[in-house]
Amino acid sequence: MTNRKITLLSVCAALLAICIIQGIFGAIDPVKTIKTEASPDEITITTAGETIELSIKNNLWYVGNDGYLANKADVDSMIKALQQIKVLDKVGRFGTVLDERYELSDEKAKTVTAKKAGKEIASIKIGKTSSTGSQTYALVNGKGDILLLSGNLSSTFGKSAVDLRSKTIYTVDEKNVQSATVTMGAKTWGIENSAKAGEKNNWVFTGTNPGFELDQDLAQAWIQNVCFLNINSWISDSTPLPANKLTSFQLVTKSGETIFVDIYEKKAGDSTQYIGTSSATTHKFDLTKYLTEKFTKNCEDLKVKAEK
Repeated sequence: MTNRKITLLSVCAALLAICIIQGIFGAIDPVKTIKTEASPDEITITTAGETIELSIKNNLWYVGNDGYLANKADVDSMIKALQQIKVLDKVGRFGTVLDERYELSDEKAKTVTAKKAGKEIASIKIGKTSSTGSQTYALVNGKGDILLLSGNLSSTFGKSAVDLRSKTIYTVDEKNVQSATVTMGAKTWGIENSAKAGEKNNWVFTGTNPGFELDQDLAQAWIQNVCFLNINSWISDSTPLPANKLTSFQLVTKSGETIFVDIYEKKAGDSTQYIGTSSATTHKFDLTKYLTEKFTKNCEDLKVKAEK
């Protein structure tokens, strides 16, 4: 074998070794994940000016102690971020000039603590968001290393207590609806499912018989609309209810639950405000005209249309 061939083979062997080493190191995930298996039943978010407490009761998350349900999607994102903290890099130690650079002082940082049965299971002191907006400088579980974490944690944990409140008043499976009733002034009408178990829905009028045939498809479409209520916004509990009650609505389920919704109308010049109350919440809420209209349905809207 010539010296030239030997040299070429040596070079090839060296390149192969380099490729193997790069492959090995390339296969190693540079992201370290700090995992917490336990699912919290309490999350506290503390800043210099506000403390937000989230807690679980009967499998439902609440914001504060006033009976406001928490938005499920927001809480799910928080739990995911707490259970899987992804560390990209270590950038320094806490207690140095880096505290201000990475906004980890008590005046600027946001501290999130998760507990299970009263025991702390995870904590993150959230500082500055990176220039890309997709990483966060933070301290984890009370340790002194300043870490660069994956994700914009300021966004995940940055909503106010008001913004974290769910805007869902109630949700009922449409298959579980037994009846729906509307009262406007002296007029009350409704529809009820007269079908037996296993039979196709058969909606019939209740209250004063309007004297025309009920369209089954239109009736089912209305039930689909009223089996849930997502509001526009919450309003102060001290807000006085207007004198004019626009409608009273009642939804009864096959499992025996009854949900009431009362909507009041307040006119001021050319504008109209719709204020609602419900048996599903102790708080008052604001409704848009569009949301109000599904509870002020006229029975005429559900009759069989005459063929042309």
